[in-house]
Amino acid sequence: MPERVGCLLMLLGCLILTSGSPAGSQDEEARITVNAAVTINTVNPLLFGQNLLFAGNGLWNSRLNDIDPGARPLIKPITPTIVRFPGGSASDLYLWEDGVGFKTAGPVSPNSSTVTLDGSPDWQTVTQAQLVDTHGGQFGDLFHFLRQDGNRLAGVFGLRSLHPAGATVRPEARMGQPDWFSNHYGTIEHLKLVQSLKAQPIFTVNYSTGLDRGGKLSSRVSLSQKIKRAAAWVAFVNGSPHDHRPLGADEEGHDWQTVGFWAQKRSSLGYPQPFGVVYWEVGNEVYDRNEIGVTSAHQYAQDFVAFAEAMKGVDPHIKVGAVGLTFPHGRGDADATDAWNPTVIKTAGNYLDFLTIHPYYPAGGQERTLYQSEPWFMAIMAGADQALLDLREIRKVIAANSPSGKPIGIAITEYGIWPAASQDPRDYANLARAVYDADLLLGLLQGSSELGITLATSWNLHGSNPTAAIGYNWKTGTRTIRPHYYALDLIMNHLGSAVVETRVSSPTFAVAQVTNVKSKSAVPLLHAVAFSSPERGRLSLMVINRSLSSTIPAAIQFQGFTPQAAAQVWTLSGRRVMDHNENLSTTVSPRPGRLTDAGVSLSYTFEAHSLTILEFQAQR
Repeated sequence: MPERVGCLLMLLGCLILTSGSPAGSQDEEARITVNAAVTINTVNPLLFGQNLLFAGNGLWNSRLNDIDPGARPLIKPITPTIVRFPGGSASDLYLWEDGVGFKTAGPVSPNSSTVTLDGSPDWQTVTQAQLVDTHGGQFGDLFHFLRQDGNRLAGVFGLRSLHPAGATVRPEARMGQPDWFSNHYGTIEHLKLVQSLKAQPIFTVNYSTGLDRGGKLSSRVSLSQKIKRAAAWVAFVNGSPHDHRPLGADEEGHDWQTVGFWAQKRSSLGYPQPFGVVYWEVGNEVYDRNEIGVTSAHQYAQDFVAFAEAMKGVDPHIKVGAVGLTFPHGRGDADATDAWNPTVIKTAGNYLDFLTIHPYYPAGGQERTLYQSEPWFMAIMAGADQALLDLREIRKVIAANSPSGKPIGIAITEYGIWPAASQDPRDYANLARAVYDADLLLGLLQGSSELGITLATSWNLHGSNPTAAIGYNWKTGTRTIRPHYYALDLIMNHLGSAVVETRVSSPTFAVAQVTNVKSKSAVPLLHAVAFSSPERGRLSLMVINRSLSSTIPAAIQFQGFTPQAAAQVWTLSGRRVMDHNENLSTTVSPRPGRLTDAGVSLSYTFEAHSLTILEFQAQR
């Protein structure tokens, strides 16, 4: 989740304009010129990724060992191409092996007082576990036990169902983990999910914590344990059962066996072939004082090298990313002088495949009243412009500090807005968030080659938290389609394969500094990107109107493309920029429309705070 913010609301009375109207450019005519004959980029499919939390996601049905039937039709229109796991700050409290567990050696019933496993786990501080198979509930069969004796859990009570031998048993929260931790959805389920979606995974390894000698989760464990746990994870998903290379023992005395040991465990679960997971990142936002494992740039970079060496030692084909800061030259909270990004790149550049960035704009603020204010919403409308400026500067930082000839990408592994003092989905998942997400995604699609963007994963796909595109209510089992879901749906389902030259001349607005969105005197009110599908004779023009209140008429000119007179239109907008779907799922939803007089020149008026897609077919 998002990094710290450099400042709070500033200059509140300055540069704030009534209802987000243009400043000093009201008479300027907006013009959009599309040259379909000039391709400036091809669409990177890995920009349509999502995050999925290991706990609380509500997407996976353990009884069916598949996506829950109620969620599948909702996922289909926005099927992600890459899915990050286990999710944000929780990744630095997560023990991947707990999400694999052990199998029962015999049948288990509600009357069983013991459960015998096919191995001896290290569950010293665990008192609850889940039986996960097709005989339990959607989220497994939770039970309690009083003690562990080798491979036997004794004093078992609370089971509800009969389970045959071979059911998976996984621990619930350990001492040191939040009590909401649940492992019914683990590595195998995630890999099964992404395979069913024809997607890829990206895994975030735990940089910050491990198990102390008493079995408690702690940040005061050896680096060797954390590195060996990461290497064992690579071995589990990518290793060969015939690979006898030892991973060795850590300083706490845990024996991490061999690459083949973990690969054989995967094989015993029904997956003999390696999954070939390519993308891995080490830690999450560990420059932030609020993140467990917060550290200095130099220390993190040194540790990252050790992680990358061990992980690539298991599989040299993987790509490993390091934590980056969205402030291009900013310092982490544990740094007095060292800028984070240059230090990490200089120190770890030879081992670094990509830098992970989390562009939440705006993010932070200490008072909830800020999130209903005009300055906050104006900052959201300017947020994508700020994010792209910072990404261009980060690209310069990478170029200036990376080893000669070493390509280092940028991975956007979280993005959105972040009203930090709120837990209300109306603040996180409103129309403004939808406009920001669409605005940023269009900028990434347009500039991914120039910026060196490897992939992007939005925060987040499905769950009970206020940020999810598909909100899930654990009590009722109902789901809420939120505005940023519809923005992604519109973009993904009206794309072309090529990004073509699009020039925009637009009125502008001024914005004061609000948290990490800097003050600026002239932010364009319109952002437009066009996509061509030559094989289908189709051209899609996608336009963001960033104004809080004003419609913007624009003259549109096509070059290298002559459209038919009839054209399709889809608009995502609302009466107010803070509109949401928490009470009524159709409050913010796409509206179809139609043009009957399209030509090489036309005029169109774009609604306030909106995403509009105009889809044209070429004349035959």
